[in-house]
Amino acid sequence: MTTIVSFMPTYQAAPVALYLLKWDVAGAAAKIRELADAGEDVSALVPAGEPVVAELAGLLAGRARVVETDGSLGFVYDNDTACACVLAGEKPLPSAPTGTTQGLRLLAGEELLGSPDMRWTWLEGADAPVEMPRRTTVTALVEASGVTDAKAVYVGYPNGALYVAGDGAAPVELGSDYVRVFGATSCMAHALEEILSLYRHESCGRCVFGYEGSYQAHVTLADVCSKRGKAADVALLRDLCPVMKTQSLCEQGRIMAATTMGFLDGFGSEIEQHFTKKVCPASECAAYMTYHILPSLCVGCGDCLDACEDEAILGKPRFVHVIDQRACTQCGACVSVCEEKAIVRAGADKPRTPPRPIPIRCR
Repeated sequence: MTTIVSFMPTYQAAPVALYLLKWDVAGAAAKIRELADAGEDVSALVPAGEPVVAELAGLLAGRARVVETDGSLGFVYDNDTACACVLAGEKPLPSAPTGTTQGLRLLAGEELLGSPDMRWTWLEGADAPVEMPRRTTVTALVEASGVTDAKAVYVGYPNGALYVAGDGAAPVELGSDYVRVFGATSCMAHALEEILSLYRHESCGRCVFGYEGSYQAHVTLADVCSKRGKAADVALLRDLCPVMKTQSLCEQGRIMAATTMGFLDGFGSEIEQHFTKKVCPASECAAYMTYHILPSLCVGCGDCLDACEDEAILGKPRFVHVIDQRACTQCGACVSVCEEKAIVRAGADKPRTPPRPIPIRCR
């Protein structure tokens, strides 16, 4: 039996296994030696350049290999065939779902160092991982995050599951290093686009559905977030994901499809408003934000006229200035020069402004 113990971070912002290894190198070495003494051919994967590599290798004293590898990747190290490629000196490319290759076992560092009923996981924004029950609830994750206006909980790869915060009692199998709780000001289209960008970066290109599917999904959501989204593209994505879920060669494409379906099913209405109403309901997507000059505060000084390189502001002395939304590129240069604080950035709710410059009333 070949056993690979992976201390590679699935997420750069959530290096749980590496954190636990650094916390107790001696304890990790002792458990790896136990596996080797039981007759297993054991190797440990650690990010290249980490100072802990030399200490771990010294404690193992040749009874198990310590292999340094590229830390810029993440999801692939949750696949046993990809990790086996690293041991052979090759690129980490998955060739089959984890657990389906005889004589090969992948053991996550968190699994090696944690307890059976508990799991260390990293909540978005935290400085360190927290230990929680492997079987928990949506409410418990929300409370642990400290987010008071939660609307969704995302349990990262390899779970790839999205839960609506309102389903507080829903059971959660905590199998990921990373958890993010989205608040009321989080745009779910933007959140999904960020998640899909990671999958696209990790896609190996060995299967059409995994590689082309991740590309199509990411481009579709990027278009939605940049004001180029179309109903037909999202409808195509809804048709594509169920096929990806069954036809992708490894779990990465399958989980990406399941994650996308979860977002579309749980927050499809919010995502679709980006192209049906041309608004970002959470006011997070920059392309949907606009700048406006408030008539009640504008003194007609002309400072914003001089600052705008796109000539998108109309006005003259003692007239309320107006921003031409068709010409504005949302650079924000006008905001920084307005001493009256008359220029505001708006999302779905726009302030009332005149269509053209008007004389300033006596105040």
